[in-house]
Parts: sequence; C-alpha cells; structure tokens
Amino acid sequence: MKERSAGFVFSVPYEIAVVRPLRQTTLKEREAALRAAFYNTELIRQELIYLDFSTDSGVSSLSTGQLAAATGAQALEPGMGLAAEGSRAFQSLKEQFQAIFGFPYVIATTQGRAAERIWSKLHIKPNGVAAGNMLFPSTRMHIEMNGAKVVDIISEAAHDLASAELFKGNVDLNKLETVFKEQGDKVCCVYVELAVNSCGGHPVSLGNLKAVKAIASSHRAPLFLDACRIFENSYLIKQREPGYQDRSIQEIVRETCDLADGLTMSALKDLLVPLGGLIGARDPASYQKAAMQGFLDGVQPPGSALEMMSVALREIFGAESYVASRVEQINYLWRRLDGGVPLVQPPGGHAVFIDVKKFLPHVAAENHPAEALAAFLYHMAGIRVTKGPPAAPSQVQRGVELLRLAVPARKYLPGHLDDAAEAVLYAYAHQEEIKGLKIIDKPGRSKYDPPYFAPV
Repeated sequence: MKERSAGFVFSVPYEIAVVRPLRQTTLKEREAALRAAFYNTELIRQELIYLDFSTDSGVSSLSTGQLAAATGAQALEPGMGLAAEGSRAFQSLKEQFQAIFGFPYVIATTQGRAAERIWSKLHIKPNGVAAGNMLFPSTRMHIEMNGAKVVDIISEAAHDLASAELFKGNVDLNKLETVFKEQGDKVCCVYVELAVNSCGGHPVSLGNLKAVKAIASSHRAPLFLDACRIFENSYLIKQREPGYQDRSIQEIVRETCDLADGLTMSALKDLLVPLGGLIGARDPASYQKAAMQGFLDGVQPPGSALEMMSVALREIFGAESYVASRVEQINYLWRRLDGGVPLVQPPGGHAVFIDVKKFLPHVAAENHPAEALAAFLYHMAGIRVTKGPPAAPSQVQRGVELLRLAVPARKYLPGHLDDAAEAVLYAYAHQEEIKGLKIIDKPGRSKYDPPYFAPV
C-alpha cells in the first residue's frame, strides 16, 4: 500500500470525509438475530452487522466528487432517451470510456446483468456454444437463456485451491482448440472473465489473452470480456507478469481491451458506484442494436449515475495509486490469515476465499459447512460473510466449498480487517464447536427464497 513520490512514501490515496456509526452488538443480540434469521446470515438486518463482507458490489464508499456529481444541478438533467448524444452526462462518460478503454462505442445500462442480457441477445445463437473461463453465473445464465451452452475452458490450476499459480484465471489453450475442433461454426464467441470471481478473484495474464485472441481470430470467432474487475486484473498483471512492471494501469487496461471485440461490465465493482453497467463495442451495427435494445428494455441509467461513473474514471486514472491501495488491502487481510487458516492461494484482487472443506473437515457437505461457518462468525464477532456466487459446474463436480470475504473499496480501515482476521482465526481454533446446519421447510416459501436453517 506504498507509493513513492519525490522521496516521500504515501500509504493511502484518500482521506475519510464522512463516517457512519457501526453498532456494536452484544452476544445475546447476535444470538437473537441469528435465530430470527433462521441462521442464514444473508437475512440478518443491516443495522445488526458490524463488518459486512458479503459483497463488494455497489457498496464501496463514494468520493466527494461522486457525491457532488450525484446531487448537483447537472445530475437533474433529463435522461438519455433515444438520442443519447443529447445527454451531457452521457457525452462526458463516453469521452472518458473511449479514452481509457479504446472502444469507439459505449452503451450505458443500469446493471452489469442488463449489459450481459443485451449483448447475449445480439451475439449468442440458438444451439450455439460459448467458450468461457468459469464465467459468472449471470453471464452463463444469459448465454443459456438464448439457447446456447457454455463450455468451460479455464486452466486446471483454477481447481487447485492450494496452487501458487499466479494466473489461475487463464484459459487452457488446448481446451479452447478442442472446442473449435469439436464444435466448429457452432462457437458463437469466446467470453473471458477478468479476475475470475468464482475461483478466487484470480487474474488472466495478457500473454494468455493474446494467445486466446489468436486462436479465436483464426476461427473467426469474436472475443468478449467480462471486464467488471479489469482494474484489479491490470494491477495484478503489473505486479506478476514479466515485462509489465513499468507499465501504467491505464496502459495495461488499454492493451487488454485492444484484444477484445466487445466487453460487458458491471460498474458496481471497479467504478465504485451503486448503479451502472457498460457495454463496449467496435461494430457500429452491434452498437445501434444494443442501444435500441437498452432503450426498449428500460435499462438506461439516470443522469446522476452517468455523472458518478464519469467522475470515478477521472479520479481513478488521475491517481492510479487508488487501484494499488484497493488490491493491497486484500493482500493485507490475506497475509493476516495465511498460515493460520486454509485459504485459496494466492491472494486475488477483491476478496479472500476460505477453503471450507479443509477448515471444517468434520462437517459433512449435507450439513452446509459454509453457511454454518458464516453463522458462527456472525455469532462470535458480528461479521457477515457469504459463499458469494453459486459454484461453477466444474466446482460442484469437485465438491469445492468456499466462503468469501469480499472487501468493499475505501470502506474499512486496517483495524476493521484485523478484527475480521481475529474472528476467522478464533473460528478455526474452535472449529469443533461448529456442528453444521440443516435446512428446514416453511409453508408458503418459494424454492427461490433464501433457505432457512436450524442447528444440527
């Protein structure tokens, strides 16, 4: 978390301008809260949470510049409508996006999921195939809803939780060649997620991405990116990939995007906003169709959201130390736990992942060990953690069980992370007290509702 400037060392590239009190609950209050939530930490009321590591999406702290943009008079301008060019806020975002990502066309949406839905409608063919590296569940679902199937081509290192491989998000090039050999023209696209969430936030190297692009181009298949964590991925490239140590984050971002035919991204992660998604396109026909689809779907964000995304891009690349401080905070928490509890190796860019099977070897899978550990952590320390996104099919086949501490950006101090580390270390030292949970049925609850549990 150190950046040297003119002989002096700066640790954190921002100061705290606004604070929100955190309620310090008692053990009895937390016991009651757990019972009321049927031991599902996702259902506990926010005011009863001390530290919330359930997600880093849309909950990062805003800058004063973003707040000013969201509440200023300019944010009250009319929305985009069909004529996006008439929106000053959109024009500002467009210019920032083009300069940083290099795509000539951009479509703004309310969420990353909306961007995926629109892009999949345009590029996924019924009975087709999309090759992807352990894609996020919503990306996979949108592809499948358009009648295609996803073939997983991530490297085998992604499934070795203890491996020290630095780029576990990489595509297995032999698997990719096999997909084209077996599926031929059925392959609609190659879709690569950067800083792959499901396997621990692990990055994709530029060397690997260049090889993927070459294979895809040789088969006339487009390469698309899920770029919601492209800044974290770029920082890890700078730290880990030979030849990029002296390159700026912006240069690495641009080189990454130059390899892609299009991208979708949720702005709720790297752009630190509570609302927004983006599509980057090179083909004018795809852009026009996507823009119209966004209008028909009603997913165009308001001017305030456009303003906040634009400000975020200016601030992040005005001082790239922000990206470093964000990832190094994850490294700090990971180092506090490494060697004391079983973790996914090495650290990723947005979260620390616990290997639950090694953490609770005595708790059978049918007794929901991850949820039981989450309940114990809340009971002891008021900390909320969750499993994160549903496991990928290849992880389910291998019985992988992970618990994720997703750290919101600019939100917690080192003392908070120390508290979290102490809680996890305490849980590991008292693992025999964690017996597991069982699902209980309640009349009238849908299968889509969060489950209710009871102690075993």
